[in-house]
Amino acid sequence: MTTPTAAAHTCRIAVCRGCCCGTDKHPGTDHRRQLDDLRQAPRATVTVTDCLGNCERSNTVVVVPSPAGRTAGGRVTWLAQVLDIETTHAVRDWVAAGGPGLAPLPQVLARHVQQAPQSRAAAG
Repeated sequence: MTTPTAAAHTCRIAVCRGCCCGTDKHPGTDHRRQLDDLRQAPRATVTVTDCLGNCERSNTVVVVPSPAGRTAGGRVTWLAQVLDIETTHAVRDWVAAGGPGLAPLPQVLARHVQQAPQSRAAAG
C-alpha cells in the first residue's frame, strides 16, 4: 500500500509503445530492457501507452511530476529519441532523485526535451 507521503513524491513515466516506439524501427534498442530499467526507479509509476503522436522522434518518454514536484514548479517533460541505455538510465535516475520540480534535469537529457506534439485532432 502506498502511503500519502510516498504518493506525493511519486512521478509517472509514460512510455510510448505505439506504431513506431518500441518497434523494430529501432533495431539496436532493447525495448524490454528499457521498460525494466525504468520500472526500477523508486518513486515512479511506469505506464505503457499507445501512440503519443511523436513518431518522427521515437522512442518517446513522458515524465509527469509528482504532486510535490508540481507544487515546486515542475511540469510535464516530453523526452524524444530515448533509445540508448545511458539516456534510459538518466531518466530513471532523474525520477529517483525527485523528477521535475524536485531535481535538476540531467545534462544528458537536455537534448531530448521537446514540446508536446500537437494532437492529431487539432492538427487535422
